[in-house]
Amino acid sequence: MDEKIILIVGDSGAGKDTLLKALRNEFSNINFVRRYITREADSHENNYFLETSAFTVLQTQGFFISSWYAHGNSYGISRSSIKKGINIISISRSRIKDFESSYEKVFTINITVSKEVLRKRLEKRARESKEEIDKRLERNYLKLECKKLINFDNSLPLEQSIEKFKELIKSLCEI
Repeated sequence: MDEKIILIVGDSGAGKDTLLKALRNEFSNINFVRRYITREADSHENNYFLETSAFTVLQTQGFFISSWYAHGNSYGISRSSIKKGINIISISRSRIKDFESSYEKVFTINITVSKEVLRKRLEKRARESKEEIDKRLERNYLKLECKKLINFDNSLPLEQSIEKFKELIKSLCEI
């Protein structure tokens, strides 16, 4: 079986990691790709932590298929983490082309929520100051440029969103 890549993108605080965490026990046939980040993972994440100097060394040696810098941290996806079969990867919107240029079967799921819901989630997470949250909410993103885009509204109560997300992933696994 070829590699199938399901990219998860969306605003920080939209619930990407929460949705992915809920899927892990349901889908033993999916490779949930872990990111390398220069920030320690919180309770909702399952990432590898790297010091900035180690990240830079790996980046310059071509260890990552995709890497980016956002919100004061570096993020990367290792080439070796992509397996045959279905791979789900949470990435920056700006890095979609890294995967579309390397793999034939790439689907991008854009996780969205209203600004009000996003504000509450960011405040609850408490990683940023009120000013940083305000700045984040004022950002406007350009239309996503990707071959196969699926928008997923994550504004429903958590259990309902998780069920709808599971259905979406099951349907993509069958394609």
